[in-house]
Amino acid sequence: MSVIDPAVSVRLSASDARRLSELLAETAHLLEDTGPHRLSDDQAGALGRGAGRTELAGWARGLAAELRAQL
Repeated sequence: MSVIDPAVSVRLSASDARRLSELLAETAHLLEDTGPHRLSDDQAGALGRGAGRTELAGWARGLAAELRAQL
């Protein structure tokens, strides 16, 4: 995983990257779901720190895909 800031380095084991990828994908699913398992607006707001539900779901899906591609 590359981090743009040259002062920062991130290292994850393959198993941790896989687990994080799954967690991010599931979070995106819970943000997009329309059923009873959907994250509430308050939960989505707390996770997104001001980002909208759609933006946060897209970010989580994109990062999950990037992590999976690196494995």
